[in-house]
Amino acid sequence: MRYALRTRLHWLSLAASLLVLAACAAPPTRPVASAPPATPAPPAAVATPGVTPDDAAISAATAPDPSPWSRLRTRFAMQGCDYRPEVQRWARYYTHGARAFVASWKQALPFLLLVADEVEQRDLPGEFALLPYLESTYQPLPSHGDRPAGMWQLVPDTAREAGLRISPDYDGRLDPLASTTAALDLLARYFREFADWRLADMAFNSGEFRVKRLLGERDARLLSADELGGLAFNRITHEHLDRLLALACVVDDPARFNIVLPEPDDDDRLDVVPLDAGMDLRLAARFAGLDASDVRRWNAGYRRNRMPAAATHQLLLPATHAQKFRSAADAVPLALWSDWREQRAARTSGIGSWAAQLGIPVAVLAAANAIDENATVMSSTQLLLPGSEAEPMEITTKDLQSHARLHVIVAGDTLSRVAQHYSTPLKRLKQLNPHASGTLHLGERLRLSDD
Repeated sequence: MRYALRTRLHWLSLAASLLVLAACAAPPTRPVASAPPATPAPPAAVATPGVTPDDAAISAATAPDPSPWSRLRTRFAMQGCDYRPEVQRWARYYTHGARAFVASWKQALPFLLLVADEVEQRDLPGEFALLPYLESTYQPLPSHGDRPAGMWQLVPDTAREAGLRISPDYDGRLDPLASTTAALDLLARYFREFADWRLADMAFNSGEFRVKRLLGERDARLLSADELGGLAFNRITHEHLDRLLALACVVDDPARFNIVLPEPDDDDRLDVVPLDAGMDLRLAARFAGLDASDVRRWNAGYRRNRMPAAATHQLLLPATHAQKFRSAADAVPLALWSDWREQRAARTSGIGSWAAQLGIPVAVLAAANAIDENATVMSSTQLLLPGSEAEPMEITTKDLQSHARLHVIVAGDTLSRVAQHYSTPLKRLKQLNPHASGTLHLGERLRLSDD
């Protein structure tokens, strides 16, 4: 019996040694593209005076990482830089103009944080938080007809099938929250259909029926990069996946490309502020102490200054300004939230005389124009006054891109059209974008300034 026990221990020891040797010989790999990423473990709690270990553990587990980049890296599920040579070529293309690349991500941070939150909640690969940058540089681009729109660049039919409403007053494709919900729902559905995140991205670009037709009876999970690259998608669809992985390649190791990715500050975190009624976006900007063009960009789903009655009434505002907005809005009757118009004063007088003439409290009119209740209004001042505008003003692409340093190419764009749109000399636009002398490609970025 002792001999049998010794023999059993000998074989157990030998088996353990073989397992250790096998583990040492196996190279480390990323999670395969066909499997969703595992949720990262929370960091270990650190002892703090006056805080119990349990409290510290709960705090560490629930406190969000302030950097979106580290959060996304832990969720990357595809091969990235080493997928195929084209990926690194696109990574170098994106980072060729380092200053412009970083500046475009700085402008995108408010939307990136929203999308990163949704990606985490749905347990999706971190690469998909980079998809709106590929599509539109995270700009809520409007369009007309059957052209794609929004930061996810959804076409009307796909958007409506995903539950988004499109009307002259409201376009769900331009709504950062609604469009993100629709786009991530689509990506999750495509993964359930094809069991491969690479094909989920390609279906997002070319349509799920084309993927089904080209895939046939093959199991996508067994396809190598070369085999997937050999499927008869058009060049744009293959490039779409390469470019997404290229962005992930840069985010995964920015130092490799001499890039320092921007970190968010307090103003980049947007809060959802529910409203009891529709509000004029210009009035909302005054209440929050913000530039109207920023409020329009964050809430681009509303196509006019006034929110339509049929839409959900809410605002995306920086968390740092949300309470100021709420306090100002609570002091104004709901009946005065929606209908406002802009008018040149044409006379010099106190704001109180305007309030008396209009029959509203001077505090309301002063708040609507972001001035003191005792201020004198000069004749050249453009006032915001209660009352309907003769024709509701549609918010244009130029309004939404007023602070943009980049333009994302959409269908129908030419260099001359872009130059005319931004009132930039064509020669100057060509100097800023020497690579754009030939055919423009959808999603390509044009620099608009040296910054």
